[in-house]
Amino acid sequence: MAVDNALRLRQICLLAYDLEWISGVLSAAFDAPVVFRDPRMAAGGNLTNTHIRLGDSFLETVCPSDKAWAKSTTQTRLLERNGDCGYMAIVQVPDVAVASQSMSIQGSAAGIVSGDWNVCQGYPGSGLAGVESGRYELGTSLPKAPDTVSGANVQFHPRDFGTLAEIQENWPGQAEFPRNKGAYYPAGNEWQNGVDARPHGGVTTGFAAVEIACKDDDPAEVCQRWVDGLGAGCESLPDDPTTLRLADFQTMRFVASQDGRTGVTGVDLWRAPGCNKFELLEICGVRWRLVDYPGAC
Repeated sequence: MAVDNALRLRQICLLAYDLEWISGVLSAAFDAPVVFRDPRMAAGGNLTNTHIRLGDSFLETVCPSDKAWAKSTTQTRLLERNGDCGYMAIVQVPDVAVASQSMSIQGSAAGIVSGDWNVCQGYPGSGLAGVESGRYELGTSLPKAPDTVSGANVQFHPRDFGTLAEIQENWPGQAEFPRNKGAYYPAGNEWQNGVDARPHGGVTTGFAAVEIACKDDDPAEVCQRWVDGLGAGCESLPDDPTTLRLADFQTMRFVASQDGRTGVTGVDLWRAPGCNKFELLEICGVRWRLVDYPGAC
């Protein structure tokens, strides 16, 4: 069964005590600069963030504000329990209306944790001036009109998917790879302008795999929830029910928690041509490993 080319691991989100420190370490380790800080997240008062571009994928770091610590939010409690850690896996889907419904009925059928839609006039790379947004409603199709850029993100509870899970659909151009310059709202709408000059840094061309540690549920069962939720030709590997395949050799693997930590505990990165900078690193409570891309460069 063919996997839809749009079905990709597009972003990993980390949670950290010190945003600038972790962002600086990640940028140096992966030879990739910060390309976006979401002003709307900062305006909310509880969180600040950075986005680092790794080829056609994005690495986000989120940090609670003093206000969030005073209120004791979900993010501050997670940091108190785990320290700096992997926080969320984000998969791009071909049709958010279909995938949001199928994801919402998996496991406990808790439905949507949160979701938003965004639309603005322009094209990929033209910025976010005049963006309109609102709360996403389950099963709603992404608006796609000429001379506009749109996106929708929907999150689901970690108890059903091993980690906070998010699906994304963006338009136009999300399925065009490599050197993708289509819309991708979480990282803003200007990062596209640097792709031709520097498709990727000297360390990695993007995500190869994510490892998600499950505390209570059978990893194979959690894997199957993702498979059933994502659809679009997604399936677990024939010889390994704890690993699912996405487009272009990407995988998601699910393991039992060994130390009480759950969620994103490991990320494999495609090695950039000629890079021998490291084989394995641990940053922000996550193990980062360079692996060779099996297809033609």
